[in-house]
Amino acid sequence: MNAEMRPERVFLCLAIVFGVLFIAAVPPFEAPDETNHFYRSYQLSEGTVLAQRRGGDVGGMLPESLIKTAQLVSKDIPGHPENKQQISEIIEAFKTPIDGHRRVFINFHYTVLYSPVPFVPQAVAIYAGRHMGLTVLGLVYVGRAANLFVWIALMYLSVRTVPAYKWLFVFLALMPLSLFQGASLSADAFTNAICFLFSAVLLKAASDKERLMASLLSILIISIPLTMSKHAYFPLLLCFFLIPKHYFPSIRHYIAAFAILFITNLTLNLWWSSKVGYLVVAYNHGLDVSPQRQLSYVLGHPVTYVLTFIRTIVRQLQLGWFTVVGKMGWLDTNMPEIFQVSYVGVLAGAAVLGSPGAIRLTAMGRAIILTAVLSCVFVFSTSEYLIWTPVGNPYIDGLQPRYVIPLMPLLFILSGGSMLGGLIGRRRVVELVLGAYLIFSLLLALFVIIIRYYVQID
Repeated sequence: MNAEMRPERVFLCLAIVFGVLFIAAVPPFEAPDETNHFYRSYQLSEGTVLAQRRGGDVGGMLPESLIKTAQLVSKDIPGHPENKQQISEIIEAFKTPIDGHRRVFINFHYTVLYSPVPFVPQAVAIYAGRHMGLTVLGLVYVGRAANLFVWIALMYLSVRTVPAYKWLFVFLALMPLSLFQGASLSADAFTNAICFLFSAVLLKAASDKERLMASLLSILIISIPLTMSKHAYFPLLLCFFLIPKHYFPSIRHYIAAFAILFITNLTLNLWWSSKVGYLVVAYNHGLDVSPQRQLSYVLGHPVTYVLTFIRTIVRQLQLGWFTVVGKMGWLDTNMPEIFQVSYVGVLAGAAVLGSPGAIRLTAMGRAIILTAVLSCVFVFSTSEYLIWTPVGNPYIDGLQPRYVIPLMPLLFILSGGSMLGGLIGRRRVVELVLGAYLIFSLLLALFVIIIRYYVQID
């Protein structure tokens, strides 16, 4: 492979260039829940780890200037494509200083349940920015930049580490929605990237017996920020069983290694859950939403709930399974449908044609991946049912395509291992086409963002 076209180098160049462009082009607070992620990041930058609860609201005492800036800039733009962002308003908002003495209680439910782990890049940058005298909006942009470059570093390591399917990892990482998240303040950026890295390290361990001990240590270290970022992806630990048991001295060593991985993560997750349990509230106010009563309903009607889950997934697939590629903003900034479908086709091609190398999935291996992926989907769907959906509703509300991004490397690898393997990566013309398509897709995404937020179309 020509050095200039190595997948990791292509990723690094495109991610830096277009990541910075996305930071500049996307108006403040226009990534999903970015306002709440900003408040949580700021709270952590002040050293406050646990939030406060006031009746049905959860959050904390933060400078009033934070919420005033968010309201001034974003106004009624989210969810209303007909409304545009005025650049003059952003410039004016840059003048708003942080007044640490005037504080109000700000409600930012949901993000208060996150551990500090996925907010470390943003919180550190905001901490430094506060001490440098930056204004509120200045903190938003330095937080985005820190989040982006940590995301790039983790994704780059993923592409370098995975022993095969490198182009698949590149295309997944650079999906418009994936990069959109990476260039925001969202904790999902870190979650997505650490899941990619975990998948890459696991696949490496499954294909390299000689470095098993180093791989096992890496798996353990990476698994902790993964599960502490979002509990819903805890079932990915099941993919440990992709590592052949004959790599270990005995079955006892095999089970012991998984037990250490599982117990360590379970202990830490239960510990954090015990700390934030009092912060669990219903998010969909105005509807009959009650996490406690919904949980009782699910436990009392398990078969009914399983049917609800299946019904919901089928409906989600029918509504547009491909929108995970480019449904940006607050679900209101969409790439053209034909493009999104074509991108999924390219992903499938990268999985089928991409050289499987040392990764040889058996039927059992495919079953393990499928079980882990479906378990993750079930967990985050159940979470949305408890805190977002009216009690006993026949469908689960609140599911979004971006929740699937961390699972996509393993999901697409299920279709790999074709007899055509080896085409990608050995023919320069294919590499050039892949690179050109990536550049086109990111330019198109940038165009869609600019049209959505800045151009009034009569």
